[in-house]
Amino acid sequence: MTRNYTGKEVQQIIDIILEEADVSIDKAYKEGYKQATVELQPEIEYWKTLYETRSEHTMKENLRFIMIGFGAGFIVGGISGLSIGFNIPIN
Repeated sequence: MTRNYTGKEVQQIIDIILEEADVSIDKAYKEGYKQATVELQPEIEYWKTLYETRSEHTMKENLRFIMIGFGAGFIVGGISGLSIGFNIPIN
C-alpha cells in the first residue's frame, strides 16, 4: 500500500530529519571532544609544566642578560670615550 504525502507533510518530515541530524552531530562532536581531552591530558600536563619551568627561568635569565648588557655597554662606552678623548687635542 502506497501513501501519497502532501508537500507540507514532506517538509515536516525533512525538518524532523534535519533536526535529529543536528542533535546527533552535536552529540558526536561533544563525545569526540571529551575523548580527545582525555587522551591529550598527559601531553597537556607536559607542556604546562614546561611553560611554568621556562617562565621561572626567564625572569632570572632576563635579569642576567640585562646586567651583562649594561656592564658591556659601560665598558665599551668608557673605552670608546677615553680613546676618542685622548685622540682629540684640547687647546
